[in-house]
Amino acid sequence: MITKLHHWWQEARSSFWFIPAVMVLDAVVLATVLIIVDPPLYLHVVERWPLLFGAGAAGARGLLTAVAGSMITVAGVVFSITLVALSLTSSQYTSRVIRNFMRDRVNQEVLGVFVGIFAYCLVVLRTIRGGDEGAFVPSLAVLTGLVLAFVGIAFLIYFIHHISVSIQASSIIARVGQETIAAVD
Repeated sequence: MITKLHHWWQEARSSFWFIPAVMVLDAVVLATVLIIVDPPLYLHVVERWPLLFGAGAAGARGLLTAVAGSMITVAGVVFSITLVALSLTSSQYTSRVIRNFMRDRVNQEVLGVFVGIFAYCLVVLRTIRGGDEGAFVPSLAVLTGLVLAFVGIAFLIYFIHHISVSIQASSIIARVGQETIAAVD
């Protein structure tokens, strides 16, 4: 029973969906915590730094909509183009390239970051209310959404570098060699 559970756990961790799903849940929890923490913090902080935290409902909605839309678009376009490049690479070298792509931790984490930022923005966006609805703008959560957008840009640059290195012939051959040695052992 324990070995089956351990095997299932290892399969889940090596699948392409597990890490992104955990990161989406983390993003939703972060958004919820920042929304709950924001009201008591709001008055004191906004008076001190109005340029950082003083966005209105329309501005906050616009920012979060732009970040959410760009993150899901970047995730879709980047991973689609990457799969095309990988399929071309696998036809020249080995079909293991795509399997290695699916198991690669960096690829899973980058997808998790993009989709997590998207989910974060949706959760925060849902709570913003304008003046006629009883104004509420979770300024700390909106600022965190902006910071997460820059984190997403950094992950995009890192992902492009990682993929360009991982589809080089020497890298592919080294990985295949490591897998073969591990299988023999």
